[in-house]
Amino acid sequence: MNLSDSVRLRIQDPWRWDEEQRVGDGTGSAFKLKQGSPHSNVSAASAFVVGSDGGWSATGAAFETALGLVTFSGRISANTAWKAIYQWSVFSDEQIGQFTAVGGDVLGASLEAIRTLMFDGLKRARWMAADGTQYDDTAALSLLKNMYELLKEEQREAPAGGIESWTEQQAHYSNEYNA
Repeated sequence: MNLSDSVRLRIQDPWRWDEEQRVGDGTGSAFKLKQGSPHSNVSAASAFVVGSDGGWSATGAAFETALGLVTFSGRISANTAWKAIYQWSVFSDEQIGQFTAVGGDVLGASLEAIRTLMFDGLKRARWMAADGTQYDDTAALSLLKNMYELLKEEQREAPAGGIESWTEQQAHYSNEYNA
């Protein structure tokens, strides 16, 4: 298992599979998928349209994976079905790579992911719509803070050094006492 997969496993952000089927209206060639910006990232996507024989045929559709946008080469005719099959996750491979580069290991990368989610949580704390619908995300932010503290504690408890520092110390030992 590579480091990115280990980070995804630790923060519970595996790549998930999804499929969407819709019908064109004759005016649009670009469609927003359920996944993509601002809350997830799309990867490994394919698009199909219903052919004249009633079966699905692949298209040369383009995907903007960060946005979750599929763009067909032309307008989708009215009442013509299309579908997209894709993988998605909360964090892109680039973001996981950044977390790893800054954090240094699985634990450090997990802390970076939590920090990112905490900043995102600050934008969506609490609101109420005119129709009386309420949304309160402050509990999620509190849980993220608790998880951050647990990971920081785990990081503090991790043994310092490793085999690399042992070999470095051995070089100093032999120089000092074998002279």
